[in-house]
Amino acid sequence: MERDSSISIKTSKILIYRLYDVAYEIDLLKVEEKLKEEARRLRIERKPFSKTFEFANPPVVFQLKGVEREILGRAFKINVYSKAYDYGVVSIILEVPVPRIDPASFERLALSLENDGDIDGECKKQLGQVMLILGDSLVLPNVSSFEEDYTVFYIESFEPDIVVEDFLKSYDISRLMLYEERPLADRVRNELMAQRLSYYKNDCVVLNWDNALIIEPSGSMEIPDILEFANAQLIELRYYDRIMSKELEYIYDSISARAAFSIWKIKKYEELAAKVMRTFTELTDVTEKIDNSLKVTEDVYYARIYMSALRLFRVKEWEDSIRRKLDIAYNVYDMLYREIANRRTELLEMAIVLLIILEIIVFFLVK
Repeated sequence: MERDSSISIKTSKILIYRLYDVAYEIDLLKVEEKLKEEARRLRIERKPFSKTFEFANPPVVFQLKGVEREILGRAFKINVYSKAYDYGVVSIILEVPVPRIDPASFERLALSLENDGDIDGECKKQLGQVMLILGDSLVLPNVSSFEEDYTVFYIESFEPDIVVEDFLKSYDISRLMLYEERPLADRVRNELMAQRLSYYKNDCVVLNWDNALIIEPSGSMEIPDILEFANAQLIELRYYDRIMSKELEYIYDSISARAAFSIWKIKKYEELAAKVMRTFTELTDVTEKIDNSLKVTEDVYYARIYMSALRLFRVKEWEDSIRRKLDIAYNVYDMLYREIANRRTELLEMAIVLLIILEIIVFFLVK
């Protein structure tokens, strides 16, 4: 595919996302109280007077102090934002506004940012500031090793003004989204374009595993917010899948350490059964909270983007993995409960036999 050098990207930006699991949950009401007018609740309403998505507890958005960086010899002023999600996730967003630029230079800028090792350090630094800001709104704070990264290439307008179809015919977006400098095979480009969605002739969303291209003349940030929300769900499910795996390992090790079931170990197994049930209940509550955090209501186009992102990120596979492990935990609890009940029955039978023997002994002694 030949490049059309006459087309320029007039207005655009690159959004760099880092998402972190930082706490068991975040009290968003406290966050609002701390930040007051500096914070706002996320709303996604593409059509006036309609609710595209219904949040159980909308995340809180606030702006941080921007930074200046030199990239490929050009000075950029980067805006920094953060979102706090009630189930313990914090996102850091670096917004890099890009002045008029040709597509080839936009590619080089994207590749430079992708390979810039200082980006992670800057995001971690910003995360430290966010943790201080959130303070006691964090419930059981603990920054885990789990994080997600995502990039959005956001284009608002072209020079000259052209429809999306003409742009895609004249420019191979796969080189931008796959960070490749050499021409790619048709199969690779076709697989990428299979993830394309459009509503109007002049808008477009192309999804990829770790980035997305959004062409949106209105300048609305709702589609990037949707993709960020899907990433937030992904990181939390990944985190709790690991927690569930560790809990199952603990359960298996505990059962092995206690050796064979006997009436003399009922107390130890009662404690283990209670621990298993607490784990099952807590993680069931958490996963339901994540699943119910966002409901699609009216907008079919936004719903398609959201569901496509969830499929691409394999969110359902992580949900299924957690559910399987929860089922195992429940089955282990059921097994323990039955064994405890059996041993209690044996203990009761022994007590009855001993009482009978004692009565016989007393009877002969008295006689």
